[in-house]
Amino acid sequence: MTTASPALKPTDRLDRREAAEYLGVSPNTLTCWASEKKGPPFYKPGKRCLYKVEDLDAFLESRRVAFEQVPL
Repeated sequence: MTTASPALKPTDRLDRREAAEYLGVSPNTLTCWASEKKGPPFYKPGKRCLYKVEDLDAFLESRRVAFEQVPL
């Protein structure tokens, strides 16, 4: 996962291409998720889609897979 800027703040907004890069998916995946009403929430001012960094982080966290630690 890469970020658009080293100084990215949680309240910053990313366009669909930047958000896709941040999540490690394609912009087309975000488009599909949006049409299916899945994926992270976004703002739709006009034709653009904007994603808040904190929403992207929350989306990633909601997909975290944790395993029970078993002694070896």
